[in-house]
Amino acid sequence: MEWNPAMVCLIWAGLFLVLPPAVITTTSGPFPRPPGLIGCEFMYWGNVTCRWEPGDSTTTSYTLQIQRTPRIGSPKMFTCTTRDTNCTVGLGSSTVRIIFCITITAHSGGRNISSLPRCQPGRTEVILPPAILNSVKPVHGSSQCLNISWSRNLLVFPVSKSEIKNGNLDSQIEFTVQGQLDVQVRNVTVTDYRILVCLFRPDTSYIVRLRHRYQGPASPWSPWSNALQGRTGEDAPSAAPVFWRRVKHTNRDGCRLITLLWKPLSHFLANGRVLSYNVTCWTEDAQVLSDHGSCKDLQSSSTSCSLLLPAKRCSCTLTASTSVGTSPPALMLLPGAYEIEPPSPGQIAARPLDDGSIEVNWTAPVKQPVSGFVVEWFAVTEEKSSILHWEKVNSSCTTLVITDGVKPMERYAVSVKALYGEQDVGKNKTIQIYTRQGTPSAGPGVKVLWIAGSSVELSWSVVPVELLRGFIRNYSLNYTTRNQPARSVFVPGHAHSYTLKNLSPGDYKIFMRANTDAGTGEAGASIDVHIGSEEISILMYVVLPLMLTSLVLVMMACLAQSKIV
Repeated sequence: MEWNPAMVCLIWAGLFLVLPPAVITTTSGPFPRPPGLIGCEFMYWGNVTCRWEPGDSTTTSYTLQIQRTPRIGSPKMFTCTTRDTNCTVGLGSSTVRIIFCITITAHSGGRNISSLPRCQPGRTEVILPPAILNSVKPVHGSSQCLNISWSRNLLVFPVSKSEIKNGNLDSQIEFTVQGQLDVQVRNVTVTDYRILVCLFRPDTSYIVRLRHRYQGPASPWSPWSNALQGRTGEDAPSAAPVFWRRVKHTNRDGCRLITLLWKPLSHFLANGRVLSYNVTCWTEDAQVLSDHGSCKDLQSSSTSCSLLLPAKRCSCTLTASTSVGTSPPALMLLPGAYEIEPPSPGQIAARPLDDGSIEVNWTAPVKQPVSGFVVEWFAVTEEKSSILHWEKVNSSCTTLVITDGVKPMERYAVSVKALYGEQDVGKNKTIQIYTRQGTPSAGPGVKVLWIAGSSVELSWSVVPVELLRGFIRNYSLNYTTRNQPARSVFVPGHAHSYTLKNLSPGDYKIFMRANTDAGTGEAGASIDVHIGSEEISILMYVVLPLMLTSLVLVMMACLAQSKIV
């Protein structure tokens, strides 16, 4: 049998006959203000702790009085005296299902003033023991739901199964994504020992806890239950992959080798493990292409494929699939091979932010509405192909910080293309940049083109861009011979040959270094050049008579001209 409100009112009224009235001293003064009970927390088969607001400012101590009123037997009083505004009383083996009447008495000198008694079943403010979480399982066909099973200790949980079924519990669930710190708490309805909660993301592991309180906000929350891990089921991807293409080359007949590229779906959008991708292409007259190139049987790790497309306009779609379903299709429209490309962006600039990032800025084409931009970048290499990185942005974006694959002392070609509508892609505008320059790790190899007397003309091989590690500003051409100080000349960075003149006879060692903004690099392979004295003598014997003969002929012509005049 449960206590009803009428029984509580009768007991409360009877207390005025049982409990002593407040004692007020004869000292004149204002009527004292009694303490106000804030609330109590009952522990099942244990203690009760009550808190109150202080009454008169001159109060020196308080007495907490809790009268137990069982259905059978005589009442029993429990007391606690304290200077604070809270106190804990031991109730022994009292069950919280019976009525308790609570009074606070303030003691101020020779005067006592008591609050009005408050009578209620103890479990109105009981702290329920923690629930026992048994399992957290996915729900087939409902990827956003988890089925949570819990139980209670019948000996200490003062709420019956019928009361739970009638909704006498307030309940909350606490959950966090496994491995993350963001904790969320949501109210849930509990009328059974199984709870269907649909608050989650597909294919995600959660750490879950549960707690209850009895019949509304007057009752404090129980401690959280034990934590269990559960994972929701998979779903079909909720978005299409970001899709792009690159024309590698065009044949004479207009057929184009196209590389299709896409970004892997994030776990947030994939809603599961992507098992495969599918590419379908067709021409503008709806003819599906049977030659898939490398775009057939694409696995989950694929992010690109290549195929040959005819010269006419074509379209391609890309979808991603999980064990549950397929994503919406991403559409790529490719103009004909001989169509004129729209304009490129107005300006492009880039600057390094640190060793691993570059900020790219550009301006939109003038008086041309665009639907977006694509930024592409790759390491400039000569000996091996490099990976193309790319990013699509919307039309309002004219700045992008790129980080993928970016390293110091590597040259990057960065280009920006404008997108027009769903199909047209504009011309690209490209800039080359380093995040940080270094000194070249190799120098140019020098070779002799010809030697004539005291002059020697030299050329050199270009240092591979991977070894330059910076932009070449100039070259240092160094040459030394015995008994003479070493000499060098600076050659412009765009030059490919240079002539050393007026060399004295001797054996010369000649080598070059490349110079970047970071400094002078390593020396290239040296060569030995011999300038002999006989070469200079032969030059004197051959060239000097020719010069003298030419001079005499000129003088004779002048005299003849003068005679005629």
